Order: sequence, then structure tokens, then C-alpha cells
Amino acid sequence: MKLFYSGNSPYARRPRLAVVEFGLEDKVEVIDVSPLNDPKNILHNYGPGAKVPALETDTGAFVCETLLILQILDEASGGKFYPSDPVARGKAMQIEGIASLLMDSLFERSHENRRDPAEKSAAVIEKEAGRAARCYDALEAAVDELSGPLHMGILSAAASLGYADGRHPGDNWRTGRPKLAAWYEDFIKRPALANSMPNFG
Repeated sequence: MKLFYSGNSPYARRPRLAVVEFGLEDKVEVIDVSPLNDPKNILHNYGPGAKVPALETDTGAFVCETLLILQILDEASGGKFYPSDPVARGKAMQIEGIASLLMDSLFERSHENRRDPAEKSAAVIEKEAGRAARCYDALEAAVDELSGPLHMGILSAAASLGYADGRHPGDNWRTGRPKLAAWYEDFIKRPALANSMPNFG
């Protein structure tokens, strides 16, 4: 399989982390296709999206949605992405849902912030800032789950918080969330995290 990514995409970072952390490096070739705005980008040869992450499967299918890609990779790993126990699995998916919500909220606000001042929506920015704050609080409350056996929810949470640092440092998400801050600073020492840290300049 081939996994296409760009270095600053928080969405692409999730399957990139999974490939390393769940032992798929011999099954998945990871390919940097930056810059995405190049009209000759290879992704235009595969489908209409020209977005990352994207996965070309061994059967020739081309998939370009993060959660679908993670599902395919989980199957390739033999089901390593989530606990087998139903209760633990549900908790892992709950964490992943919060992390996905946070990432979507941060991305939408980042997009809004980059609009021409005349086109920006203060209401959207305020709404998504509030949503992100609630997600940070939820992850702080769930830090014991983040500290347990590795699963995809944990990796997604780390990717979302890394994106927050890069695109929304003004959120100061560590303030008032000491347990989450301590967990994150320790977790990002893992080689897969350190080697995939985005650089927003």
C-alpha cells in the first residue's frame, strides 16, 4: 500500500503515526507529496480530491478520508488499533471522537483566520474556539485513558494537540489542564511523534 501525506497535515499525521506505532512499515510505503497546491501534484492522477491523507491499497483502490484509511490500516495490522475488550474499545473510540472533533474545529478556525478580513466570520471563530476549549477539557478529564495501552484515540489526541500548538498557540490549551499538558510533553518524546512534528514556520 501507499500512504500519501504532507508534513503539516494533522489528518495525515494520524495514519503516519499508526503505520509506525502498530508495525505496518513493511506493508505501507509512506510518500510525501508536498506541496499540495502544485497543479502537477501526483494526487491529481488518482482522483478528484487531491488531498491528504490518501491511500492506494494493494487492490488498487484509492481512498482519501482519514477514518476510512485508518479502518483499512487497522485491518492490515490484524486489529491492533483498538482494544479487543468491548468496554475498552468503546472508551478508545470515545477518545478518538473527541480528538477528531478537536482537529476539525481547529482546522475550520484556521481556515477562517486565513480569510480576507472582509470575509472573516467572527461568529464562526468564536464558535470553534469554544468547541476546541470543550475538547481540551474533555481530554484533560480523560487523561487516565490517554495514559493506558496505546490505541488510535491516543495517537489522534496527540496529533490534534500538536496541530493546536502550531496553528492556535493563543489557545494556551495547557493552562488549567496540568494533567493533559504533562501527558503530552511525555508522549511526544516517542520517536514516531518526534519525527513527524509539523513545522508551521
